[in-house]
Amino acid sequence: MLKVSILGMEDGDHVIHASCPAESIPEMFPEFTGEVVFDGMVQKQGKRLIVNAHATCNAVLTCDVSGEDFEMLIEAPINKHFRLDTQLFNLQTEDDGDEILLSEDEEYIDITEEVRQELAIHLPMKRVSPNYVNVQFETLHPELLTKQSENTGGDSPFAALKHLNIQKN
Repeated sequence: MLKVSILGMEDGDHVIHASCPAESIPEMFPEFTGEVVFDGMVQKQGKRLIVNAHATCNAVLTCDVSGEDFEMLIEAPINKHFRLDTQLFNLQTEDDGDEILLSEDEEYIDITEEVRQELAIHLPMKRVSPNYVNVQFETLHPELLTKQSENTGGDSPFAALKHLNIQKN
C-alpha cells in the first residue's frame, strides 16, 4: 500500500516518498513487476492538500514485432487534490473526481488506487522492444509474408466470391 503521512503536517511544501512491491497492490496489472516508487511534493494550505508527484514501476511487456519479452520503465504523473473536511466527508454520496474528501482525523493519504490507475493508463498501446524500434515486421519474418501471398490465390475461403456478378442499381 502506498500511504503518505499527513498527521501533524503544517502548512507549506513537504517532500514525500513511498514505495511498495507491485504484487501487494490489489488489482494491479500483471505486467508490472518489482517496486512501485512514488516521489513528489505535498503542498498543504489550510484544509487543502495538493499532491504533485511521479510514480514509476518496471513492466514486462511482449514485443508486438518480435514476440520477445522486454522490460520497460513506466512513468506516470500524479496530481491530486484532497480536502480535509469531516462534515462533507460524512455527507459525501458520490465522487466528483476533482477533489477527494478526507476526514480531518485521517493520519494518512492512501494513494494506492490513484497510482495503480495512472500506471495502467500509461502502459503503451504499441509495445515495441527498443531492439526492434526501426525494424519492420516484414523484414523480421519474411516467411510469414510469403505464406500470406501464397494464400491469396485459390486457397482463400473467399475465392469463390470473386466470380460473383453483382449488379449495382
